[in-house]
Amino acid sequence: MTLLIDSVLMLAGLVIWIRGNSENDDVWSLFLRVFAGVDLAVVVLGKGQLLLEIPLLLLALALPSVARLEHSRQSIR
Repeated sequence: MTLLIDSVLMLAGLVIWIRGNSENDDVWSLFLRVFAGVDLAVVVLGKGQLLLEIPLLLLALALPSVARLEHSRQSIR
């Protein structure tokens, strides 16, 4: 069971890393890459931190993209 959870968390970190590579904004891209790196380090090095890892990953996956934020800002004007 632990291997399955770790695999899902590693996959989520990979998704965040790929999402960070696809962003146009350099700062946002760097933030997502650092977040993915911290996630992968916590999964590899910190066993038993699931109560911390899972909510933070869900939050990271729910973050909007820069393009969506700019589009919503332009539609308001």
